[in-house]
Amino acid sequence: MLERDGLYSVYVGSSAIGQGLETAFAQIAADALEVAIDRIRGVFHGSTSYVGDGYGAYHSRSVVIGGSAILDAAAKLRDAIRGQAAQRLNCQASAVEIVDGLKAVGPDGSSVALNELSGESISAEGAFVNKKHTYTYGAHAAHVAVDPKLGHVELLDYVVVADCGRIINPLTVHGQTVGSVVQGLGGAMMEHLVYDQEGQLLTGSLADYLIPTASDFPNIRAVMLEQHPSPINPLGAKGAGEGGIIAAGGVMANAVANALSSLQVQPRELPLTPTRIWELVQAARS
Repeated sequence: MLERDGLYSVYVGSSAIGQGLETAFAQIAADALEVAIDRIRGVFHGSTSYVGDGYGAYHSRSVVIGGSAILDAAAKLRDAIRGQAAQRLNCQASAVEIVDGLKAVGPDGSSVALNELSGESISAEGAFVNKKHTYTYGAHAAHVAVDPKLGHVELLDYVVVADCGRIINPLTVHGQTVGSVVQGLGGAMMEHLVYDQEGQLLTGSLADYLIPTASDFPNIRAVMLEQHPSPINPLGAKGAGEGGIIAAGGVMANAVANALSSLQVQPRELPLTPTRIWELVQAARS
């Protein structure tokens, strides 16, 4: 939407839940509108009062679907602006050029500031629908040290390399990948819902249900690549939110099995808590 003061507002049906969508969507909108990012007043989300449909955030779809919808809306908004300006400049809409997102210029050089086009805001709504899903793909590797007497696992190094298609914001996708790896490691190594025989939850507070902290997994490296843009959306982006989580459990189980290969320990259940690993070692020795 072009506001009355000449700034732009972006309204989306995808919701930000900490993954940095406000920044990425502002970048996409600014690029599509050919304006500086400080011309984007804000990215508004989380309510269907803003747009016709809202789908939240899931399925690694926010940038792929929501970002592509912003491209569509931006193109329609530029057409709407040209249409409004053409009436003021007495020319065809196709002959109007939008310069720096600030003014519309006619074929004879006459111009009008965008914030003077109308007493009302100019808006356009876009959409992008694609039932084909796209994800990052890559590889994970873990280097661990296991104490068979205590069952303790120390993560010495963890590396994930992933191709994200077109990366909108490198810092955001890097942080999101590292964070998702930590979440995956939490499920692989410590997070456990334990119930007694009567179905009573025994890990009902953070005193019993362990979650990872910064000191638990300090050595995580993420290398994000742009080798193969996705062919099924105009951004060429791939969903990056889940790639770090999915592989962590299998990688850690294989790393522990490799470390304890002399004992022929083969973990087949998560989480790999010290107690569980100790029990596996004792069973193998007996």
